[in-house]
Amino acid sequence: MIDFVEEFMSPVETEDNGFDEQRILIKSISKVLPVIIKNELTQRQNLCLRMFYVHGKSQVEIARELRLSQPTVSRHISTAKAIVNKCLAYCFYSVKQANEQWLKME
Repeated sequence: MIDFVEEFMSPVETEDNGFDEQRILIKSISKVLPVIIKNELTQRQNLCLRMFYVHGKSQVEIARELRLSQPTVSRHISTAKAIVNKCLAYCFYSVKQANEQWLKME
């Protein structure tokens, strides 16, 4: 299974010189990822995930800053990744199916 969190947590730079299936998938996932993080994760999961992936902090640094244990931070990140990956897997499948249908119509 694809780890969407690992793949898409950083902003994706793509050129806009036409459309292809991969670029559509990347842009679609990149658009829905913040919505999933905001709506499906607890505040603590959201914060730990962002601090780890967006701000590049270690689990130990996050634990110190949030006054949590490192294992607790690890659990928050793991749980958040599982939730986000599950949601994004459905999104990925849907966009892929839509792209295939669109390409058949050309």
